[in-house]
Amino acid sequence: MKHGKPVQTLLFLQLPRLENDAAAGENLPLAGRYLFHALERAGLSSNCEQRGLSPQEEELDDHTLLQQILDWQPDVICCTLYLWNIERTLHLLRRARQALPGVKVVVGGPEVAFRHPFLFRSGNPDVAVVGEGETVFPPILAALAKGHETDFDHVAWKTGRRYSWGRLPSPDVTLQEGLPPARHPTWKPDPNGMAYLETGRGCPLRCSYCRYGHLRRKTNFFDAEKVTRRVSVLMDRGAKEIRFVDPVFNANPAFQDILNALHKLNRKGKLRFFAEVQADLLTPDQICALADAGFSELEAGVQSLEPQVLKRIRRPVRLGPLETNLGLMAHEGIRVTIDLMYGLPGQTLQEVKRSLKWAWQFKGAHVQCLQTLLLPGTDLRAERRRWDMEVDDRPPYGVHATSTLSPEDIRAIEEFMHKKSSLDCMTEKFVGTTLPDLFHEQIALDLTKGPFSDTIPGVTSRRAILFKAPSLFAHRKQMIAVIRKAIASEPNMLWQFVLHPEQEEPLDVLDDLIAEVRQWPLLWTDRFASVAGWDRIASKRIFVLLKPSGAYSKSWAKAAEALLEEHFY
Repeated sequence: MKHGKPVQTLLFLQLPRLENDAAAGENLPLAGRYLFHALERAGLSSNCEQRGLSPQEEELDDHTLLQQILDWQPDVICCTLYLWNIERTLHLLRRARQALPGVKVVVGGPEVAFRHPFLFRSGNPDVAVVGEGETVFPPILAALAKGHETDFDHVAWKTGRRYSWGRLPSPDVTLQEGLPPARHPTWKPDPNGMAYLETGRGCPLRCSYCRYGHLRRKTNFFDAEKVTRRVSVLMDRGAKEIRFVDPVFNANPAFQDILNALHKLNRKGKLRFFAEVQADLLTPDQICALADAGFSELEAGVQSLEPQVLKRIRRPVRLGPLETNLGLMAHEGIRVTIDLMYGLPGQTLQEVKRSLKWAWQFKGAHVQCLQTLLLPGTDLRAERRRWDMEVDDRPPYGVHATSTLSPEDIRAIEEFMHKKSSLDCMTEKFVGTTLPDLFHEQIALDLTKGPFSDTIPGVTSRRAILFKAPSLFAHRKQMIAVIRKAIASEPNMLWQFVLHPEQEEPLDVLDDLIAEVRQWPLLWTDRFASVAGWDRIASKRIFVLLKPSGAYSKSWAKAAEALLEEHFY
């Protein structure tokens, strides 16, 4: 009890993006900070106990994380949903509700849209918020405590098996309201010195493949003084790199003033900055100012060289100034990431190749050509039938064919990219004397000491199981049983199954294990694969770990490598 009132325990749950090359601590739960600050402003924080996942807890598997949640006994679970975590989050919420029938669930984040393909059918959330949530979160929390509902038009409440939306216009959030004060204790970089800073809300662009520019009526920006004050605090607290998360950093009317102020603040060059910019709108002086201020990396969204394609997606790009500015950035020592897309409406194979060849001409630039994703709530998703777009119903909602791009064309594009840049390959080999350091938890199972218990050892969401025995082939049924049990018990995690043979084994053992792994549904990580993983699996892989002094022929190791490469990446 606090102040005579019951304390509500709030759990801010933002599950990380699981990738084979990711590390603990990469997750950035800004939403939890912003929402709790909103409660402070509303005078409600004294009656709330805030909990969130630590970097170590973010790495837990579903079973262990669920136990942690049950120990906390939250009254309200608040989830930020992204395309990479929505399925796992909903899975975990189903299990949490079974154990905590009285818990309330509030969801927000980019995945929440009015016509989401499966979120509302799941029945998981009690409340769902589209777009910004800072101004509506306090009244939502108060209403949940009283058993009432709010009436905002971007907030859905579950009633029985259905959801109903409110009627009052959704209030815009100013940055001054949304962000904690510059000197707030939560305003600090991560242990690696990385910090993220928002200088504006809203986007002046209205690209059809993105929702951000449609979620609010008008943009709102910090002035130069407010930006530099926050940067200064982050510097004092150990920041080494600040990444501006604005969709178009140079859309801020105070852009030039911000650059001048950052240059003065960062004269000794202790800070590195990153931002996304509309590169064709920059002036030569601004590019020089970006370099002087400490911007070591910029990202430029181009998407396509074809004017008609750009017109269809409502993406304004002046190609002449863009080309000039990309050259100037390279001259100033700024590393540029050029964003392109394939699978856009009316786009052809030759047009995509032409855009790629154009982007590759800029020395030092990193070129990423991304599959078009039909994100829930976007105009492009609503228009998909017009362009005969074939798309996954599950995240990441990738486009696999259009009226002008066949599935074979899509694959040709990806192969064309892969030959140039070796995109997105998680590991380069599957047979070797050293286990790739991709999975932090490695557990050895001596198959001669089985059978094993119903629980596969380990607690993390990235786990390697090492199988050992004088004859792995003789124990292949036991290995299959372990793999089946592991994936069934933790379907949302990344697995690596490692064979540690004492001598050459019949390759049939690999065939049997591959057949078992391929029976299981693909995860987001697999579905997001580029050509390196075309029809291949990233999340559940098999590796052969050789003993340095073992008697293995080169031909046997080469044959095992070729077999595994057919199925995994």
